[in-house]
Amino acid sequence: MTPIRPGRTAAATLAALALAAPAATARPIDPPLGTSTDREPAAPSPVIVRVADEGFDWDSAGIGAAATGGLVLIAVGGLAAARRARFAS
Repeated sequence: MTPIRPGRTAAATLAALALAAPAATARPIDPPLGTSTDREPAAPSPVIVRVADEGFDWDSAGIGAAATGGLVLIAVGGLAAARRARFAS
């Protein structure tokens, strides 16, 4: 016979109750954007902005490469320090 484990039983009970609980039924106070009511004027139409793609962004690539290089140097330095400390003891 398996002993009763209160921690596992409580976790299983809480998981079952969480799955059985109904979803929240909250509603916003304000009406959604774009709808009009008697007390509010209609929302203005959205403005469409088009951005021209100018190709590869070398500045962002350089920043990403520099950050990656810095993280690699930190990792290599940490590994070297850990290895030196392990062999020193």
